[in-house]
Amino acid sequence: MSHAKPLESNSAGAGAKSVYISHYGIRARRFREMIQWYAAVFRARVQHENEFLAFMTFDEEHHRLVIFEDPETVEKPATAAGVDHVGYGLASFGDLIETYERLKAEGIMPFAQLNHRFTTSLYYHDPDGNEVELSVDNFPTKDECSAFVRGEEMAEIGRPPFGYDFDPDELARLYHQGTQAEALARIGMPQGS
Repeated sequence: MSHAKPLESNSAGAGAKSVYISHYGIRARRFREMIQWYAAVFRARVQHENEFLAFMTFDEEHHRLVIFEDPETVEKPATAAGVDHVGYGLASFGDLIETYERLKAEGIMPFAQLNHRFTTSLYYHDPDGNEVELSVDNFPTKDECSAFVRGEEMAEIGRPPFGYDFDPDELARLYHQGTQAEALARIGMPQGS
């Protein structure tokens, strides 16, 4: 009987991480459309591509996505077990609004928008129906977000959709009017929350 050895901390120094999510792979039915969609949404560039495989990245990592085509691929049932969505964090409300408006101009619209109290999120479907979440933290620091997630208020958000619906055009309007991040972070929330 073997015992799994726990991951050891990286010897590179305090705060360094030894494990991180480097990329994920997508088995695609709509191979070319998927490459175009991820290029548009993340401004991702293709690092390598052939007739059935594309490695893409949007930062310094050599690849963040592998999109591959397999003729045996079938549609996934909507309620299938497995990864439900992949979430990407953006640095600010400005980044979220810029991305929303850029994608809207290209005809890419979110299917849901939720204020989760600790994040504000836009949810999109890629051409194969996979869910992609783009979000911004609603608190100034990661520590404050973590405190909220661990706290009692987290339980008050309730069952799915696990947040408060909002109008992304209203969020954009408020942002362009100069509304402060603290007020933007309350979009969709009931008065007095």
